[in-house]
Amino acid sequence: MLPSTLMLSRERPFLRLAAAVTVTLGLFAGASACSSGDQAQVVGVNETTVTTVAADPTVVVVATAKGKELEVVTTPPGVGAPSTTVTTAVPPKSVQAIPRVGLNSAGSRKTPDGWAFESPTYFENPLVMVVTDRSGDWLRVMLHARPNGMQGWVRADQVELTSHSYRMELNLSKFELTVYDGDEVIEQTAVVIGKDATPTPVGEFFLNEKVAESNPNGAFGPWILSTSGYSETLETFDGGLPVIAFHGTNQPNLIGTKASNGCIRMPNDVVTRLADTLPAGTAITIVAE
Repeated sequence: MLPSTLMLSRERPFLRLAAAVTVTLGLFAGASACSSGDQAQVVGVNETTVTTVAADPTVVVVATAKGKELEVVTTPPGVGAPSTTVTTAVPPKSVQAIPRVGLNSAGSRKTPDGWAFESPTYFENPLVMVVTDRSGDWLRVMLHARPNGMQGWVRADQVELTSHSYRMELNLSKFELTVYDGDEVIEQTAVVIGKDATPTPVGEFFLNEKVAESNPNGAFGPWILSTSGYSETLETFDGGLPVIAFHGTNQPNLIGTKASNGCIRMPNDVVTRLADTLPAGTAITIVAE
């Protein structure tokens, strides 16, 4: 876990988006499901014509907010698809929603129709979300929210779309993180994961921002790679929100054990390479075995 100032938005899906994306000429390939046989829709940002194409499970679509605040709704007008999805493997143990009414959630808040997220973020980075589907002028996106796995809808004209092929897979039973660029493994390392009392949550997340540490030899190493996920056992951590993150460590002897409050620790040289390589919006999948 992170100290209070960091925990506001730092500790993000290993989403294997079944998507094909072409950003040139204003085309977007929206992902809808997560298997190799799925198909994706390609829709012009300002069009309503839909063309079906073969899905590419290695492509991740990222939406970056254009304005100072991005509104996300649970049920957009005219969209009949499920508005909100919760995919946590283990139900949270009586922890409350984030964001929620009355809670200062570091640049995010609950609204009558859904949620609102400030841009730039608390740490002055662009606000990004991973896109999982499209219906007309609306995009379904993964949220920085709890319960983990929440999704909502944003207007396509409120975001800029890009794509990449980076993803992270964390196997908790093996204490092993594998990072891919498309089908190529570009990094593999042993890690520290959450203790039994404060486990690292499983599910689909994404890297939402990268934060350089002022003391590269401190407890969090040189970099913190924040995710869209939250602890499913803690309400707060050190006075802030219990965000899950990948970061370095000053206790490399603990790598390969359950020793954290939910965050994932790795060697400092590895987290530095990942911070230099991975974009915000990198997909993350965390599995128990």
